[in-house]
Amino acid sequence: MTSVAPRRPVNGKQLRADRTRTMVIDETVRCVNEEGFGAASAKHITERAGVTWGVIQYHFGTREALMLAVHERGLHELDRALADAVIEGDSVEARLASFVDALWAYYRRPEFLAYMQVVLNLSHDPTTADSTRLALKSSHDQVGERLPAMGRAVLGDGPSDAQVVETSRFLYNVVRGLALDQELLDAMPVEHSGAAAFDAQRDELVRVLAASLHH
Repeated sequence: MTSVAPRRPVNGKQLRADRTRTMVIDETVRCVNEEGFGAASAKHITERAGVTWGVIQYHFGTREALMLAVHERGLHELDRALADAVIEGDSVEARLASFVDALWAYYRRPEFLAYMQVVLNLSHDPTTADSTRLALKSSHDQVGERLPAMGRAVLGDGPSDAQVVETSRFLYNVVRGLALDQELLDAMPVEHSGAAAFDAQRDELVRVLAASLHH
């Protein structure tokens, strides 16, 4: 019988390093949310986080790598939201509501606006490294891998695998688009809709999408 070596406990130094890394990412997200991506310079992030540039270099290497770590944080949270989603109900509409709620809960979080700014800026900046662009593309592909299982749970056994892939991606894009629209409206100096209005939009979205799936 093969023996399994005991796992070494994480020492105090590693715990402190992990806390520092998490704190820097947290502060970067807050900075981007509160002041915009352009304001999140290396100098400003260190000032807000109360650390030296050497600390950020140690944990991330460059500002771009720090921003990629922010993106990866958002990806991890989205992946967890999709993995934990429970699709249930006796009708397509009920199951679709579960699908929408899982995505809605993630995309309506304040942090999403920061994650979106990071992705847009890294994707469109001509100085972004090829390795970073590849990481962004790979993360997009990773999210797509979870959608077919969710789509199958919504649609049932009838549609083909190809139809499930296409429909689940469509549903995902529609929900994300509506959530993004609300996030942008929240960020603008206009009168904002209340939670009840958001819930009504969500219900209407589910109704319209469910009706389209029946055709």
